[in-house]
Amino acid sequence: MNNTLIISLFLAAAFILPNLCHALPAPCTQEQLLESSNFAIEGTVTKVECEAPYESQECSAKDDAKSFVPELLAKCTAYAKVSENIKGQYNKGDEAVIPYLQLVQNCENGTHIIPGSPVKNFVPNSVIKYYNSEQCKYWNYLQISTPPSNN
Repeated sequence: MNNTLIISLFLAAAFILPNLCHALPAPCTQEQLLESSNFAIEGTVTKVECEAPYESQECSAKDDAKSFVPELLAKCTAYAKVSENIKGQYNKGDEAVIPYLQLVQNCENGTHIIPGSPVKNFVPNSVIKYYNSEQCKYWNYLQISTPPSNN
């Protein structure tokens, strides 16, 4: 009886542990974000420029490849007018340059590689907080407010 339980636990661990290594890391604390960043700002996004979308290579087709739609990403740059310098070289009124990846098309009918590349969505005229932390790259961006809609 005990051997069956031990073998069952071992097999469960063997199947679960490899999948955990691909999971997103735990969110960073405010201190970790600040410590691991060269600069951190709060500001308003003034402009966003993106290159042509490309296949991320982070999504593979399931059995039926006919309905598979790959994930598309675009290399983008957001420009933000700094309202508060949290850390680093930017002063109030400066324009911070923020390179990022933006999701253009979701992976459909495929298996996504976890965790994949961290993607963001900067919206012009939105107020943001951004830390340029590579260590905390999945958690380094917060959209504080969005621009009012023109309805």
